[in-house]
Amino acid sequence: MSVGLWGCVSGDGGGPSDDAAPGGQIGGVQVAEGACDEEKEDIGADDVSPLGFSAREALSALSGERSAPLTWAKGGSTTVTVAAGELVAARFVRSTQAKVANSGPGGAESTAIAADCADHLQLDVPLAFSTEDGAFDEAFGVTLRVWQVDAGRFFRRIDLDALQGSYEVTEVDPTEFREVVVSLSGELTGSAVSGTISGIAENPPSGTGPEADVSARPFNVADF
Repeated sequence: MSVGLWGCVSGDGGGPSDDAAPGGQIGGVQVAEGACDEEKEDIGADDVSPLGFSAREALSALSGERSAPLTWAKGGSTTVTVAAGELVAARFVRSTQAKVANSGPGGAESTAIAADCADHLQLDVPLAFSTEDGAFDEAFGVTLRVWQVDAGRFFRRIDLDALQGSYEVTEVDPTEFREVVVSLSGELTGSAVSGTISGIAENPPSGTGPEADVSARPFNVADF
């Protein structure tokens, strides 16, 4: 099962976060998993990228604390605060639509789907993420995907076994599923932050061997 989240990648984020979104959006356009071929080039903090700005300029617009109201899916609200830290590494990513072998005569190549695979920067940074009610008080690395100087998106799978906050999965009963995964996705702009905390509860496989079917139940934790 594939669930769309922020990002236009089919590989890893290439930074301190090992959790890249398997498909989703970049620049406001929905992109399917595997729809984009990407070439990554390491760049210096002050190198002006082909997008017309440097990693330092982008992070200058996106770093620092931002707060927003957060609404829990099960009811109630609090305030969330997100803060991006200093640049660890940066890459320019040239993104083009993937080519796939056509099943028709001759096996000609064609584009996977009609997707907008936008060139962007990847900025590896530490991120602090906390809620006023104490449910989350976390710090981890993420890769910001920046397509314009004052807007960047991130995705992070949350390690439920290493939480510093008090959050526990109650949206589903974890004992009824093989695995429960909770993820954070968000967008930073020059003055605001928004995002979603969501989860996937994976059922035990139905059947055995390579033909076994695996299903999963998505659930929402919070929006901000």
